[in-house]
Amino acid sequence: MAASKASPRDEVLMEGEFDLFPNDKPLYKVTLSRGGITYYPIIGSNNIKKSKYLHFGDIIGCRCKKAKDEKYQSKAYLTIFLYPFKKKLFSSKLIRSRELVTFGVNASSKFEENRVLVEKWRRVIMHLANNLSVELTAVDRCPVPPKKNLLVLINPHSGPGKAMQIFQNDVVPMLDEAEIKYDLIKTEYAGHASKLVKERNIYEWDGIVIVSGDGLIYEVLNGLMQREDWQKAINVPIGCLPGGSGNALCCSINYSAGEPFKSNCILHSTFILIKHKVVPMDLVVVQQPNLPPVYSFLAVTWGLIADIDYESEKYRAIGEARFTLQGLRRIFNLRVYKGRLSFLPITSYLPKSGSVTDSSKKVSSKQRFKRFSLHSVGDNFVDNSMDDKETDSERRPRTKSMPANLSQEGNDHASVLEIEDNDLDNIFDQDGVSLNVSELDISTGKQNVDLENSLISNGKVAHSSVSDLQGNLQKSDSVKDNAESGKYADSGFAAAKTSGSLDSFDFIERLTATKVPGKPVPSPLLVQFNESVPKDWVTVEDDFITVCAAYQTHLNSDFLAAPDARINDGIIHLFFVRSGIGKSELLKLFTEMDKGSHVDSTSPYIEVVKVLAFRLEPAENQGVMMVDGEKVASAPIQGQVLPGLARIMGIL
Repeated sequence: MAASKASPRDEVLMEGEFDLFPNDKPLYKVTLSRGGITYYPIIGSNNIKKSKYLHFGDIIGCRCKKAKDEKYQSKAYLTIFLYPFKKKLFSSKLIRSRELVTFGVNASSKFEENRVLVEKWRRVIMHLANNLSVELTAVDRCPVPPKKNLLVLINPHSGPGKAMQIFQNDVVPMLDEAEIKYDLIKTEYAGHASKLVKERNIYEWDGIVIVSGDGLIYEVLNGLMQREDWQKAINVPIGCLPGGSGNALCCSINYSAGEPFKSNCILHSTFILIKHKVVPMDLVVVQQPNLPPVYSFLAVTWGLIADIDYESEKYRAIGEARFTLQGLRRIFNLRVYKGRLSFLPITSYLPKSGSVTDSSKKVSSKQRFKRFSLHSVGDNFVDNSMDDKETDSERRPRTKSMPANLSQEGNDHASVLEIEDNDLDNIFDQDGVSLNVSELDISTGKQNVDLENSLISNGKVAHSSVSDLQGNLQKSDSVKDNAESGKYADSGFAAAKTSGSLDSFDFIERLTATKVPGKPVPSPLLVQFNESVPKDWVTVEDDFITVCAAYQTHLNSDFLAAPDARINDGIIHLFFVRSGIGKSELLKLFTEMDKGSHVDSTSPYIEVVKVLAFRLEPAENQGVMMVDGEKVASAPIQGQVLPGLARIMGIL
């Protein structure tokens, strides 16, 4: 019988013998492979069965230490900081929790010689923990990983007003363990963050981290888009940590990464921030008559959802509970809004009810898969579509450890030894060794990860075009990897590549627009407000309870608005509820929003459509209109998706 082929991640790079703090004996055999660290006691009949495993996807940092006790002055210690998943107390749910493992080596009578050995292990560990490659022949020459440097913006008055406390108490200790440097700025007034990113040299940092609610993220993104060099500036990655009452983007990033967000969202969001890759994120250009465009990352809402968001502001001090409280009040005092909703669906549209003006009311047997993308002048496009071996279920939801391409082996090993901070402080001195941590990976990686293979199979997803600007047939596309052309090179977007039919879709209809330096972002799917929408759009005129155009999974931790959305799927998930729905049915709908069950509703009053662009025209400009939680004019509004335009710190 042939032996099974060993995985590349099992390749042993380093081996050694260490003791395990706080004991001198027994010695442990420690083996470092590409996937993680295995250790077990050398003495004992069943030592292999007692082995423990540290997954590199869980490790955020490690430090060289020296004992304070003169008895151990020659010994060098290596403390590893990791956050593995564990079962929550009295629950089957998994959450990350902090653990420390400290190895000691005393191979020489001189501390400096022992430290050299520990430093070599540390450099290799930090490379692999940050998903940087290490060749077996280069272990002894493994360089010090570069250190990240971040700009942190905090709104101290956001939400319950605890953003600064959250950062200092919960975030700073983890950043210190990962040796991430940062410069902190507190915002002082509305628009301060936007002014800062417009005027400062933001390229001296590896990214911008926002500790606030979604409002500050909106400010920063629009500030970047108002710069003259917006095509470069929008590639500066944005990270977010929950500090507001509505932390929708944090929830969406955690959800996409398979990380919890209802249990200790701060810890899990900080973990993602430390372990992140730079991920493209869709924006939506939002237009209103006689106003400059704004760029939205979350949602446009009107009616009930917007009312709840806006009218609950006075309860901001109670956090997310304000949405539940105001939601109940509004449902029992329901308002109806008359308006016209038009949209460009990604496939033929089958209405449930209401007044629809569209020639394609039935799903045709030969469906068109519509797709839209942008590119820069002179881009050379590459296909970075997903490896055929990686399935959709493997990508999301994530399980166990990060990043995604690390194997999941070893997570069922016994928990490692836990050491309290006070113990380390009392026993060890920092020996002055301050090795840097990994370089911020600014590569865009895989954007749409072969949408046809991963999304068409379930019949749920597609992209866009307009009939008179029909593009080439194509099978797959992805965001261009810009790392080779500079730290914050202008973002590139995939162009048409190959032709062919895909599953149940007859062909792909495609439009490609070109970004021109010094010009606004092109929005060819939209027309002027004094013009009628194109003929291939659908128009619904009716009385509405609410309309929500979302492009992230969550609008808050209890509102899973678009459960099958992706951060860069190039799709607007349009959800609307018509008048006529009963209050009991509406109440049930909103109480089940945390499960996203509305997308499967059979009610004739509830519809969910995937679109590339939309226009909403309220009758007599009635009702509250919100963009990313910010109130805008109650007037006609339209938007179009801009696939993968921005960059965030996340894990896909």
